[in-house]
Amino acid sequence: MTIRLLDLGARGYADLGRAHGDAWGPDACALFGIRFGLTRKKSPIGDAAQIAELARLHLPVLRQYDAGLYDELLGLAERAGLEPWQVLLLNHYTDFRDVPPEAMGCSVLYAPTASGPVAAQTWDMHGTAEPFVGLTRFTPPDGPTAVVFTLAGCLALAGMNAAGVAVCINNLTPNDARIGVSWPTLVRRMLRATTAREARALLEAATLGSGHNYLIADDHEVFNVEATARLTRVTHSDAGRVYWHTNHYTHADLIPLEQPPTAASTSRRRYDLLTTRMAKGAPRTIEEVWGVLGMHEGFPASICTHLTGDDPDASKTCGGLVCDVRGRRVLAGRGCMHDQEWTVVEVGP
Repeated sequence: MTIRLLDLGARGYADLGRAHGDAWGPDACALFGIRFGLTRKKSPIGDAAQIAELARLHLPVLRQYDAGLYDELLGLAERAGLEPWQVLLLNHYTDFRDVPPEAMGCSVLYAPTASGPVAAQTWDMHGTAEPFVGLTRFTPPDGPTAVVFTLAGCLALAGMNAAGVAVCINNLTPNDARIGVSWPTLVRRMLRATTAREARALLEAATLGSGHNYLIADDHEVFNVEATARLTRVTHSDAGRVYWHTNHYTHADLIPLEQPPTAASTSRRRYDLLTTRMAKGAPRTIEEVWGVLGMHEGFPASICTHLTGDDPDASKTCGGLVCDVRGRRVLAGRGCMHDQEWTVVEVGP
């Protein structure tokens, strides 16, 4: 399915946010409404006033962490007609509803293909998020041009910059969540780096709010980093070897900090599917990487999966992306990845 692209050009941070809000403001408002309702439903904190106050507590952390991205969030809020805390919650949703993992989840893949390194992932989220998926391309005042896979009102989910630094993520659920840097802000900060090693250092220095897995790659190095709110551990750093990750911790230091999954969690089943697929040989082309993202084997516990019940908010594959590091291209799609043609966006030299 065609994915929309919002080309913002070179702007200051506040203007990047305003332009985003001007273009996608109504969608951002609609998505906030969905995510606020889901937070009340899924978070241990169901009271609306308490959720709003918790979101507000993250704003000074963001301002101290990165004043430019804070200004961008304010500019987005201004033009979208939302309060800053509402945009913060829209961005930080997965950490606000830090409860045992949902049934489905994102799958991440690194492959040293014949045409160079590739970082890729599915984006699995509540099904009502799919209409809001898109790409943005922009040049910040203090970093290279970047293309990010994102949602209306969200600063970033994953992406790559013109220096060839790619960042893919998937959710992890530790028991040490706290007030911290919202993870889309961290992704954006990492995409100002000019090497994967620099991006990894930025991740390891950040005061994280909760857990995610970060796959960081450039032309020469790759790092897969599992994180809780307080700890980070590298689980892969061999740029010549394929690697995959789903939604559970694999490092021995972090496994004890993981919240127990629900009985419906598919993380280990998807990990096993990828293990079986890679035993047949690592993907050697971008087409093969895309094919892995679209695998339906084991459905509904498949790499690419879809709604099977009556709940429109149930988890499904809302899209995916492949970062062609050497080619400086992002290939992305919205919705089902199986047999879908991708949209190609050039990141820049």
